[in-house]
Amino acid sequence: MQMCPFCDKVYDESEYSHCPYCSGELVDDDEEVRPCPECGGCLHWNGEIWECSNCDYSEED
Repeated sequence: MQMCPFCDKVYDESEYSHCPYCSGELVDDDEEVRPCPECGGCLHWNGEIWECSNCDYSEED
């Protein structure tokens, strides 16, 4: 996973050679995702806590 230095959105660099959000290829319609501070993956909100899809990191909001 890669975080764009311009828009701070996380994307999969194995699928895109540049940020798909800045270029307009993808639209960020998921407000409940943010980058994981531990591994750079995606934190997803499950209604109670933020959980990383790549590592065991979780945090309360």
